[in-house]
Amino acid sequence: MIFRDREKLSPRYLPSRLIHRENELRLLKTMTSDLALGDRFLRVIQVQGPAGMGKTSAVHIIGRNLENINKRYGLNFKYIYINLKLEAPSKFVLFNSIASKIDPVLRSRNLTAEELLHETLEYLRKRDIRVLLVLDEVDYFLRFSKDSSIIYDLTRLSELRLGEPVNIVGLIMIARDPSWRKILTSGERSSLGRLIVNFKPYTREQLFDILRYRAEEAFRDGVISEEIIEYISGITVDYAKSDVRYALDILLFSGMIAESEGCDKLSIDHVRCAISQVTPTITTEDLMNLRDREKIVLLAVILSLKFSKTPYVNVEDIWSTLQLVIEEKKTKPISRRKFIEELQSLADKGIIDIQGVTRIGISSGPVDRLQKFLDNLVRRIESTTT
Repeated sequence: MIFRDREKLSPRYLPSRLIHRENELRLLKTMTSDLALGDRFLRVIQVQGPAGMGKTSAVHIIGRNLENINKRYGLNFKYIYINLKLEAPSKFVLFNSIASKIDPVLRSRNLTAEELLHETLEYLRKRDIRVLLVLDEVDYFLRFSKDSSIIYDLTRLSELRLGEPVNIVGLIMIARDPSWRKILTSGERSSLGRLIVNFKPYTREQLFDILRYRAEEAFRDGVISEEIIEYISGITVDYAKSDVRYALDILLFSGMIAESEGCDKLSIDHVRCAISQVTPTITTEDLMNLRDREKIVLLAVILSLKFSKTPYVNVEDIWSTLQLVIEEKKTKPISRRKFIEELQSLADKGIIDIQGVTRIGISSGPVDRLQKFLDNLVRRIESTTT
């Protein structure tokens, strides 16, 4: 047996310790410590840094700690996390998601976005519920929705009732690219304030510490050597911009390969094999976060590429393959319009590359090992399909 608990390498696992993010956690804790017990005036915090730097995990830890503290004091406090890339393609859907996470009875399609926000705030006020609201992937949302009005609406909640406190006491916005603020108007930028927590890329030494800790949780004793962990750390820094999610995928797939071969230890060959099958730009977390319909369309793209044995295929080939996939998986049919929308969504998320109707591929895959890469991608996407 290789694994003690492979779920410890899952992107959805929140470790008890965030190694080498102690300073960022301490700063976030200082910024949010009085949100529940202090004055009810909105505090806006920006968290920024490249993918896989622990931003979301750090904010989850802060939010859950605040909920636990308030529970001990008998206070009504909710931590609400929304990934804009996955849950909120528009302002109305965002405000609807916020409302439904506070209380499903608030969910409504008969109100405008602004009316729904007002109703949600009134609901919180009457029940004396305080909220820490976290919006992840805010830069993605603004880039593709072209609607920056949510920034103005949410950062100026206190102006809805002048002089009165609001019950959304904290707003944390998480972004990968700090240049997202350039999209905003001067008024919107001003309302953001200057509370910014930067998550810088991990060094090789820091990644080694993180991976050693996660390997100790995931693998049985003696399965993986420090030399292999050091090797993966170096590859991650050099080729994946220090993205921990990529490194964890390498650890997971190396272990799976070793286990499938009946080995009781990871070798450097297992790691090299895993690296040849995992691309830094498509992580397991990316696949897990896709909607079911996106996964089916992506599977059709992958199979079309496998059948053609070429780097690119045309949209008609993918459409034909999709019909076979739907029949085999016994899933609901997808209309042509929805098919095109899902293709574009996959491209927007950086999963596939569209250079025209006759050139659709996965450019991040290693072209010289395309078939092995696609075989692995099929297994990974099928393992995440519900």
